[in-house]
Order: sequence, then C-alpha cells, then structure tokens
Amino acid sequence: MKFLAFQSLSENRQSPRLWIESLRLESLGFTIGRGFTVEPRPNMVRLRLSNLGGNHVSSRTSGRQKRPIIDIAHRDLLGALSDFVEIKIAGSFRQIDVTPSMRAFHILRGLRSKPPFKTVEVFAGGGTLSAAIKASPGFELVAGIEIEPKYADVWQRAHPEATIVQADVRRLHPTDLPEHEVLVASIPCTSHSMLGRAKKSLAGKPELGDTGDLYLSICEFVAHRLPLACVFENVPSFANSLAGRSLVHHLRNIGYHVEEALLDPFNDWNEPQDRRRWVMVATLSPGFTLRPPGTRYGGTAADFLDAPNEQDAVDAERIAGSIDALRRHNRRHAALGHGFGFTTINHDSVKIPTLVRSYHKINTGPFVETPSGLRLLRKHEAERIMGSRISCDHYATAIEILGQGVQTRVFREILAQLGRFLSARD
Repeated sequence: MKFLAFQSLSENRQSPRLWIESLRLESLGFTIGRGFTVEPRPNMVRLRLSNLGGNHVSSRTSGRQKRPIIDIAHRDLLGALSDFVEIKIAGSFRQIDVTPSMRAFHILRGLRSKPPFKTVEVFAGGGTLSAAIKASPGFELVAGIEIEPKYADVWQRAHPEATIVQADVRRLHPTDLPEHEVLVASIPCTSHSMLGRAKKSLAGKPELGDTGDLYLSICEFVAHRLPLACVFENVPSFANSLAGRSLVHHLRNIGYHVEEALLDPFNDWNEPQDRRRWVMVATLSPGFTLRPPGTRYGGTAADFLDAPNEQDAVDAERIAGSIDALRRHNRRHAALGHGFGFTTINHDSVKIPTLVRSYHKINTGPFVETPSGLRLLRKHEAERIMGSRISCDHYATAIEILGQGVQTRVFREILAQLGRFLSARD
C-alpha cells in the first residue's frame, strides 16, 4: 500500500512539529510501539523503521480504536521543512518521505523573490494596463496574453522586449506562461456589465455569457503558479456576481490575503472621467491595504482638449450628418418614452463622461462642442484622458483599446503602492 497526504507542519514550544495520524500507517509497518529513525536531508526528512530508532510510533484511542501516531517536534530534525507552508507525506513499506509540496515550493519562491517582479498580463488588450506596469519600477513586464490579433499587434509594438501570447486563455495550460511573480488581469466585462447583461439576456447568469467563465482560467493559472501577488479589475457589478465572489473565495482558500475596493476615479483619484471599477489585490503576505489619494478632480476638460483651432470646423463638418441622424434617432425614442441621448463637453466641463469602446461609431458621446458644431475627441485627446498612448495610428482601433481599457494613471498608483508593499517584506 502507498500512503500520500498533504498537510501543514504544526508547532510545539517554538519548534516545528510533524504529526501523522492514520490507520494506514500499520500497513506500512509503522505499527504502534515500533521504533524508527528520523534522517534529515536537504529539503526533506526520511523516516525508516528500525529497532534501534530513538523514536517510536505512539497511539491514541478514538471510538474504542487505537490509532497509530507519529509525533516529532524537533527544530534540528525538521528545520529543513520549517520555511514551507505545506508538506507532502509519501509512504511506502517501512519508509516515509516528508518533503515540501509543489504548492509550498512555489509559495516560498514567491516570498523570497526580489524586485523588479516579473509580471504577466492576462487579457492585455492594446496596453492601457501594461503602460501602468511599465511605469512602475518595481515590476518587469515579461508577457501578455491577448486573443484579438489587432490588439496583440499594438501591444507587441509597445512592448517589443516582452512576449505576447495570442490565444484564448481557456486553451492555455499554466505551464505555457513564462515564470512570473505577479499576475495582472483585466477580466473582460462584456458579460458582467449592466449593458452586457441586458443585451445578451444574462440577468442573474452572467457567467454563462461568452466571456463570463473566463475567471475560471484565472483561478487555474493562479492555483498552479501561486504568484507573489495578483491584481484583477472589472466593472463594479462583477464584485457581487457569482464569478467575483467565487474568485475571491478561491484565492483566500488557497492562501491569499485579499483586498477589494471600488474605485471612484473622479472623487478619489484626481481623474476627469468617472469610470468606476472594481479592483482586487491578492498577496501571499498579509497586510496590503489599498489607499486612494482621496483627491477630487479640480480641473476642467480644457486640461485634456486641444485649444480651439481651425481644425474644429473640419472635424465638425465631417460628422455633421451622423450627428443629425443620431438626434433624429434619439427624438424618435424620446417620443416613445425611451431615455436615449448623448453627452457633450466643452472646455469648461468639470467632468468627462466615460469613453466607450464603440465611440468611433458616432453613436454616443462625449462629443466636443465647437462654434461649428460637435466633433469627436481626437486620438491624442482620448489618450490624455485615459493616461496612455496607444501605438496605433488607426483611429477606430485606438478608440476601441482605450474605451475598454483602464485609466492608466489610477493603476500606476495602485501598482506603486503594491510595489512598495512587496519590496518592504522582511
């Protein structure tokens, strides 16, 4: 018979303690009263049956049945295992080997890592979160995963030193990812956002949408590699979904300390765009707390828009027909009692509405008011608002990336806080 068990070392009087209790010990020859030796080896301990052994199998009675117990509490004998959070106990006839589990090896490796921390970004898009990683000195961006070819091309252009993996994460095995200490993921929100749930009839069941199950792959990656830290973000409604609660619950159960927050960029992070998001930071070491700067945005849209110029008239004329059609469309729906409309801003606006992925289709705002009519935000204006430059000259692609990306300045601060915490570990 083979014996296999996974457990933690306990402690007795400040010394590590190995406690093995099982009727199966008898089938290995470790019967009650038998002597055995304890042989410390590099990263392991071996127990062998021996009549000359200084240790003996003890017992306790449970339900009128005596159960054999191996109980060793000794710093010198178990010191090689004391740094590991979990041990693997593998027994065969007359011998038991006690080693760190693979999970324990990964955890200790992460806890002993030093900055810059190798970082993998999942669901990389065109790089709005990658830009925050690259701007944080405590992290080294080594790879990104992105399924959409045109976004992957933009990401690779911006980060030629890193590897882009173009694939559906569901089809990847955790060993396909390069070595890393930090995993960052902007889990797609199309099934979890309020609009996505309504359009796809996913009320109460967003996990069944085309992207709703992607968090399961993230769980697999993290459980296999156990990186030192993970950062996840999504729409606020993800936080209370089955997916969001399952992700948090799973990470806590496998040993992570989890910090969650709902970001209020306009009121707390000095951002002109009120793009609220849920963020979760999971760390192997306890104690990380996300601290918003608590700074309300006090500027105007003029901080991000071009000064009025002759190009305004050209840009307004180009989309005038689309704006007229959009107004007629909205009037028809307003007559039916529907709340359709679009937003506009000018240089004095104190808040900029959220930029959406489909903005380039001229179906929603914010449009910029000019003396000649409304115009679209220019690419570089949208980049200023989001805090990230996109390595792509194609307007529609750049807007799609920005519209579904993160506010880079906010996540640059979040990663700066995380980097300081990880670097300060004992």
